[in-house]
Amino acid sequence: MLFLYISLLLSGAAPAHALPADGLPPALSTSVVVPTYLTLAPTVHEYTRFADGGPDANWYIGFNNAWIVKLPPAPPGEFQRAFIGAKIGRAKTRPNPDKPWLREIIPGKVYIGLSQTPAWSSEQSFFLAETSDIPAEADPQDRVDGIGAAEWFWAEVPLSLVSSTAANYLVVWSPTDYFVSASSAPILAAADALDDSGHTRAWNNRSILGVPPRSPALSLETPISNIAPGVAIKLVPPAPDEPAVTVDDLTLARAGRRALIRFSAAGEDVTEAWVESSRDRLDWERVSRYQRRPPYVFALPLEHALAPGMYLRGAARDISGAIGYSDPAIVPYAPQP
Repeated sequence: MLFLYISLLLSGAAPAHALPADGLPPALSTSVVVPTYLTLAPTVHEYTRFADGGPDANWYIGFNNAWIVKLPPAPPGEFQRAFIGAKIGRAKTRPNPDKPWLREIIPGKVYIGLSQTPAWSSEQSFFLAETSDIPAEADPQDRVDGIGAAEWFWAEVPLSLVSSTAANYLVVWSPTDYFVSASSAPILAAADALDDSGHTRAWNNRSILGVPPRSPALSLETPISNIAPGVAIKLVPPAPDEPAVTVDDLTLARAGRRALIRFSAAGEDVTEAWVESSRDRLDWERVSRYQRRPPYVFALPLEHALAPGMYLRGAARDISGAIGYSDPAIVPYAPQP
């Protein structure tokens, strides 16, 4: 059966005076920090197949390979923001052309779409992740940087795109034409399906060419009955008036040919942190990978947008999508050790 993770309230559930068989009444969270998740598995932590390691079962996110999930209508409640996401891992690497003893991530993008029918227009399609931010697949013969377990990536969408009266269809695919096999493309996580209703909730489409299906008649190509693709909707309740995430104690130092950037991030359920740079303190660009757990210490090559006179700041985001920034610091012309 279908689950709403954390806040469980299915449309058409038992009336308020009738408790379920287990005696636990459904409840909709209105916490300022706890979102509601719509997904096929009991929790977003159940998606441990394929994308962490072991056989990948050809569950790649490709130019020619899309994964589709049918989720229920959003539950009633007060929500302020909406995100759609997927759990992805095992980005592939290749030898660096100039330094073949080093491996680099094969560049590419992953997109995700949301619609109330199994067809998606460009307005219903959203950038989700660069492969440079996806944990890399290990190589048994060579060193690979950035190896790790699969992670959830989220794209914010207009709240109006999430229906509370009709099914919500999600699709994940890649517009990168090199991603045509599991040997080159990242892998989508999956979970054991627990739906015993007899209704199909997930499909695989291997007929796309870099864009999601445009016609409902041709979209739901291959039904998936025993495995749930790792995609979800996250609904965020109204945020508090005070900042939910604070970033402080930014420091810069030199370590050989690298700059060390340290800062602290405080807040409930901080999920990731990163470093941004700017020339004018107006336009900021992320210059580091995401770090998903403290301590927040980044070692970045000095030549990567860290020239003397550049401004740096730390940033962190919590589970509800709220972002906090540190005060900016200027890169000195002679960073002190």
